Amino acid sequence: MTDEREASAGSFEFAAYLHARDAVRRMKASSGNAAPSSYWAEELESIDYMIEASPLVVRKLRQHAFHVTGVRPYDYRDNGKREHFESRLQALRALGGDALLVPESPALGGFGFDIDGRLYNVDTLKCYEVLIGMQRGGVLTALRGSDRPLVCEIGAGWGGFAYQFTSLFPGSTYVIVDFPEMFLFSATYLGAMFPAARLLFVDKDDPAIVDGWHDVDFVFVPVTLAHLVGRLPLDLAVNMVSFQEMTEAQVRGYAATLAQAGCPLLYSLNRERSQYNTELAGVSEALADWYRLTEVAILETDYTTAMKKPPKAVRMTPASEPVYRHLVGRLDPAAHVTVDRPRRRAATPTSPTHHSGSPRVVLGMTLYNNASHLPQALDSLLAQTYGDFALMMLDDGSTDGTEEIARRYVARDSRLHYARHPQRLAMIATWHEVAETAGREWPAAEYFAWVSDHDLWHPRWLERLIAELEGDRDAVLAYPITRRVSAEGVELEKGPRLFDTANANDLQSRWMQFCHEGVGAGDMVYGLVRMEALRRAGIFRPVLRPDRLLVAELTLQGRIRQVPEVLWFRRQSSGTSVERQHATLMLPGTEPRWFFWPPWLQHTHLLWREYAMREPRPLPLTRAQWARMLLRYQVTYGWRHFRKSDTSHGLARGVNRAIWARKQIRHHYHHAVYNTLVGARALRGRLKRGGRRALYEVLTLTHRLGLRGRGQSSSP
Repeated sequence: MTDEREASAGSFEFAAYLHARDAVRRMKASSGNAAPSSYWAEELESIDYMIEASPLVVRKLRQHAFHVTGVRPYDYRDNGKREHFESRLQALRALGGDALLVPESPALGGFGFDIDGRLYNVDTLKCYEVLIGMQRGGVLTALRGSDRPLVCEIGAGWGGFAYQFTSLFPGSTYVIVDFPEMFLFSATYLGAMFPAARLLFVDKDDPAIVDGWHDVDFVFVPVTLAHLVGRLPLDLAVNMVSFQEMTEAQVRGYAATLAQAGCPLLYSLNRERSQYNTELAGVSEALADWYRLTEVAILETDYTTAMKKPPKAVRMTPASEPVYRHLVGRLDPAAHVTVDRPRRRAATPTSPTHHSGSPRVVLGMTLYNNASHLPQALDSLLAQTYGDFALMMLDDGSTDGTEEIARRYVARDSRLHYARHPQRLAMIATWHEVAETAGREWPAAEYFAWVSDHDLWHPRWLERLIAELEGDRDAVLAYPITRRVSAEGVELEKGPRLFDTANANDLQSRWMQFCHEGVGAGDMVYGLVRMEALRRAGIFRPVLRPDRLLVAELTLQGRIRQVPEVLWFRRQSSGTSVERQHATLMLPGTEPRWFFWPPWLQHTHLLWREYAMREPRPLPLTRAQWARMLLRYQVTYGWRHFRKSDTSHGLARGVNRAIWARKQIRHHYHHAVYNTLVGARALRGRLKRGGRRALYEVLTLTHRLGLRGRGQSSSP
């Protein structure tokens, strides 16, 4: 059958396939084949039949894509997996809403669980998860400012993400770089799904691509001509689950090409490397030459668990099984790339740098015997992309080499300032003093943040927090996702603490959310806060758990925003128990009379005194309203505090022992009843059998003795 007859038999879907097949043949004939990694060499061999596909294969194209994704239609006939799948879908919808959710199309053999009349499968959730990550990482916001976004996906597979993205951004140009054989899937699918779209297949080193991309919707570039992408004014590059399968040289080469294009944003969903790939050290390491990476938190498990029963506890992934990470890469300003290429927009403005006037941000660092980690902490702060800040260091009487290191850094950078206590005053006094000094020395500063002398910060930490507060004038505090690290700087497998009140628009809803949800105040207190809000909150009060009280007072003033990116790396401390705070917060003999009350009672006492009893009242609330709010605070915080106490743990152990004893008694009781019933039955059986045996023996004996019963006569 000729191609024309085949096309008529298979309608426009097969016509899209024939168009793609002809282009693939031209690409392979003119540009040859690139040397794939070992993994991709095997994958490409499994789809060689697609070069001569029949109309039936094309009509079921999505089902044949399992060679690329491993997602098979028959998995969705098992309703036993549906519950876990729907649970993950609902969790993602709670994060991203329905505006970013594009279901699977039933065309070309589309499949999945039918939920409310729409199809969803693992591929759907994977792409939806990436779109959520882009939204939370600020990528989509940047794209919406472009009249025609130019997006490049490296390794697009069957075209699933390109379909979802183009459905959401119909005015964009989408460039796909892949092996020519893969275009038999992606170009066929996209050409069939968007019949009016204009497709451009690049089969030679033609500079026309630079000028012609405005006039097309999809551009297909073979890997042998990937360098042409470096001539395009890209807005965004995407890679999903294929960098991890490439060689080290290939990943680094793509990163360099994107940097040459001046591509400001790169989004990666990959593991550091596939466990079967021995030709790559790590994806993030290869990308970091050109891009500064931040991780976006989505869910605690990755998309591959959508069809699996969730674990009873937070998954601890073994070191041999790297996890999938959502990474947003921003082009490193230090990567000087000069390439002769057309630009359609002005260069991204650089972050403000320090000037001779008052800084906009003041950072307060309290120092105490952390000389070993202090240089790393200072270096990461001085590397911030937002440079309009002053750093006030207050040494609380360190006895190691802290003072020498701090003074050396002060001599290097005029933004740094150092003061020292002749003797230690403890944590609360020092934290309070460094914040007061900041307000006094730089009264025009808008923002303040405490920073520790032993942690690490991403270069864009300050830039992103300022952007978050500027985007919400009602927010008083912004803080990032925190990742715990060991004393040696090794990342620990601990899940993020997620909390913000971005959707709470009034005081009562903010307060209720603060009281009832788990609050990681120890992370939030290191966020960026509006200076005026900090002053109104009393800065740092003399109580146990002063960080939680401060967050409570800030909640009374406005919203708390969490930037959904990992921007702060916090070294794990030895503990944060109440007993430890008794020794570190205040010096013995300087504590107020309430300092040894339970923390929730201390906080309630101060909040009542400062907000309900003071005249004029800081907030327009009656004392009855304050009583209800503080009762809620006492009950929720008191219960949470009690659950962590030794008394609670002792009671729990006592209850567990009582439950264990009850189970043992029931076990022995049932065992005794069973043995009694079985033993009695056996005894009756033995007695019955013994009686019959005795009668038999008596009759036998009388017979042998010649005895007869009454009425019988003997023989003559």
